[in-house]
Amino acid sequence: GGAFMPLPAASYAALFREKISKHGSNVYLVNTGWTGGAYGVGKRMDINVTRKIVASILDGCIHDCTFSEPDKYFQLSFPTSISGVDPKILDPSRAWADKNQYHLTCQKLAKQYKANFVKFERDEFMKHVAQFGPTGRALLGGTPKTPRFIMRDFLSHSGSLYNLDLEDTRHEIVENGEGSIVPANDSILVDTGKFTGRCPKDRYVVDAGAAHYNVNWGNINIPIKEETFDKVFECCAKRLWSLDRVYVFDGFVGASKKSRRAVRIVTELAWHHNFVTNMFIRPTPEELADFKPDITIINSNAIFENWQEEGLRSETCVAIDLNRHIGVVTGTQYSGEMKKGVFSIMNYLLPLEGIMSMHCSATVGPKGDTAVFFGLSGTGKTTLSADTTRMLIGDDEHGWDEDGVFNIEGGCYAKVINLDEDKEPLIHAAIKKGAVLENIVLDKNGVPDYDDGSKTENTRGSYPMWHI
Repeated sequence: GGAFMPLPAASYAALFREKISKHGSNVYLVNTGWTGGAYGVGKRMDINVTRKIVASILDGCIHDCTFSEPDKYFQLSFPTSISGVDPKILDPSRAWADKNQYHLTCQKLAKQYKANFVKFERDEFMKHVAQFGPTGRALLGGTPKTPRFIMRDFLSHSGSLYNLDLEDTRHEIVENGEGSIVPANDSILVDTGKFTGRCPKDRYVVDAGAAHYNVNWGNINIPIKEETFDKVFECCAKRLWSLDRVYVFDGFVGASKKSRRAVRIVTELAWHHNFVTNMFIRPTPEELADFKPDITIINSNAIFENWQEEGLRSETCVAIDLNRHIGVVTGTQYSGEMKKGVFSIMNYLLPLEGIMSMHCSATVGPKGDTAVFFGLSGTGKTTLSADTTRMLIGDDEHGWDEDGVFNIEGGCYAKVINLDEDKEPLIHAAIKKGAVLENIVLDKNGVPDYDDGSKTENTRGSYPMWHI
C-alpha cells in the first residue's frame, strides 16, 4: 500500500487512530500468508481456516476466547482456541516446526521493523507545513500552470467514443484485435503485453507547489520536475490526437457525494475503456449534462524518446501531478496503473480534508457493523470481502468520514490465480459478461485455467460492483 500514500505515514496513522478511538472500533491482525515456516518451507494459510477466524471476529465469538500472554517480540496476544481451527495455527511459535528458525526470523523482523520506523521520527515535514493541523489541511504554494494539451477537450476529437455501453465496447475490443470473448463465461480476455503488473520504479510524482512540502519523497514517491511531466503528458496527448479514435470515460471516484471527484480517463485501447467503466462509479445522464472533470488521466502507447535526457529510468512513465490532479500513463498496457493513479490522488486529497483514506476491503453485516480488511496485494482482501453472509462495500480502496466507511471505486480488480469456484464462489460467478480477464490461459475447451501462471502469477479480473 505504501506506493499509493503520497503523504507521510504519520498523517494517515493519526487519522486512523482518531477514527478508531471515536467509533470504538476493534482491530485484529489476521495472517493470510504463510504458516508453519517461512516462504518455501511452510504453507499458505488455508482460506477455510481464515474464514473461520474472520467469522469469529465478525460474530463476536472471539470476545469469549482466552488470549495468550503477549509474545516477547511484538507484544501480540493470540486466541488460544477458535471453533474449528487447529490451536497450533493460532500461535505461530507452535506452528513452526523449526523453533530455532522461528526465533531467528522474529528477531530479524523486529530489527527490520525498528529500522523502518527510524525515518518516521524526523520532523522536517512539520517545519515546512505550518498549516498542517488536526484536520490535515495544507494549502501551500501557488496555482501551477496547466499543460496546454489538458486545456484541449478530448471530447472534441473527431474520433472520440464517449462512455460506450457494454455491447459497443466489446465490439470495439474484438474489432480492434485487442482481445477475445471467453466462450465459457462470456467475459473479455486480454493480454497486457510486456508488463503484467505495475512499474513502481517508473512511477513519479510532480515535485512542485504544495506537493513539494506535503509528499513523503523517496524510493516510492519519486520526484519528477513539472517541466518533464509536461513533456511526457504532451507526448501522450499528441499520440491520442493522432489516432482515428480515442475512448473517453467520465465518471466519479468516491461513493460519498461530500468528497467524491469527477474523473475523466482518456485511453487509446478499448479494453482500457471497459476496465475503467468497471472500476469507477458510472454517472447518470443528468450528472453528465454539466460534467466537469476534477481528475484527468490519459493513457496511450506513446513512446517518450527523450527519457534519458529528462532523467527518467526508462521510456515507461506513470506520473501524477497532485497539484493539478492530472496523470499520464505511457509505455505500459497494465490497466491497474490507471486505477492506482486515481487512488493516489484521492489518497492525497482526502486526508487534507480530514478523511481517512485506506487500502483495504470492507463489508457490512446484517446488524450494520462494518468490517475493514487491511493487507497488501495478494493477502486476501478481495477474497475475504466476498462473503455470502455480508454486504460488500468494496474490495480495495475506501474512505472513512463522519458518516462511515465508503468505497472509492465502483468495481473490483481481483487477483484470480488459483481461483476456485468452491472456495470463492462469488468471485468466480462475477467473471461473466462485462468482466475483463487479464493474462489468463484458456484450456482446449475455452475454459479459463486459473491455476496456470505461465504468463504471470498476477492474473487479474475486473468487474463492476453489481456482479457481486
